[in-house]
Amino acid sequence: MEKEKQPDIEVKVNFLSIDRSTGAPIVVLREKEGDLNRILPILIGESEAAAIQKHLENTELPRPLTHDLLKIMIETLDAKVVAVCVHTFEKHTFYAYVTLHVKDGDIEVDCRPSDGIALALRCEAPIYVAENVIAEHGFAEQEIERGQKHDTKDVLENLDDDTLKQYTV
Repeated sequence: MEKEKQPDIEVKVNFLSIDRSTGAPIVVLREKEGDLNRILPILIGESEAAAIQKHLENTELPRPLTHDLLKIMIETLDAKVVAVCVHTFEKHTFYAYVTLHVKDGDIEVDCRPSDGIALALRCEAPIYVAENVIAEHGFAEQEIERGQKHDTKDVLENLDDDTLKQYTV
């Protein structure tokens, strides 16, 4: 019997931050719609963080970065990035795939979440997180207590180190 597929929740890149104990970059994904405004932090590599940040800031570079090159190659091959989905969290690691539309239909290609996110941003493709992943490893923005004010950019400062350590590439 086939396992029932969990629904995917559309998210956006809310901001990038730094893990204060390790200095590692973190991409924070936020649910686009929904009452909970769930947030999912994922530790990522420095080069992927730089690629995401450069795109978010609309920084023009004289030469394409790796994710720009990948986008150009996909388009040159007459394919299209349909979506990226963070689908699993296992052994302290998030797993994702890119869905590509090619002439014979759609295919899913395994990727690191950070690479998928950087590519999705460049291709203006939606980013999703499986419901069970965001439910188990994310948290509602309303859970963040910071005095009387809730500031999403301060989210990571309110998490303890043990909680932050469980989110890796």
